[in-house]
Amino acid sequence: YQLFGPVIEAFNTAHGLTRAGGGAAGVFFTAPGAHITPIHAFWDEVVLTGILLLGIFAITDEFNTQAPMANASAPIIGLLVACIGASAGFLEGWPINPARDFGPRLFCWLMGWGDSAFPGPGNYWWVPIAGPLVGGVAGAAVYHYLVRPYLPPRAAR
Repeated sequence: YQLFGPVIEAFNTAHGLTRAGGGAAGVFFTAPGAHITPIHAFWDEVVLTGILLLGIFAITDEFNTQAPMANASAPIIGLLVACIGASAGFLEGWPINPARDFGPRLFCWLMGWGDSAFPGPGNYWWVPIAGPLVGGVAGAAVYHYLVRPYLPPRAAR
């Protein structure tokens, strides 16, 4: 923050924004797009994080005979994250990891952004925490119960 604080303040001043009004807060944490309610954002995060976990389980499963070998998993997971962000990230800024949003939001609240950080627009603050947690469990469950039972054991390869 020490590095970018003056730039953020200059942006706020040039555009007539204040911290209390949420000026430049989007640099730090996510917020819903126009016409996106917290419930809509919650289900969006459930689906996006579910897809992410389903993909990670598929890529890294030892029983998946088509899984990438050696160190190829990391770039493929990175591509998966990029595809998720490109496909639906514009709705809230794709906080598919609770740590991606909560820490910066707490910091901004402490640094004077006030209500724009907590509770956020439309009481949104809980969405980037609850949505990914529910979506992660759902995506892992889908993989564990609907995909993995149909993969051949490693010894059968």
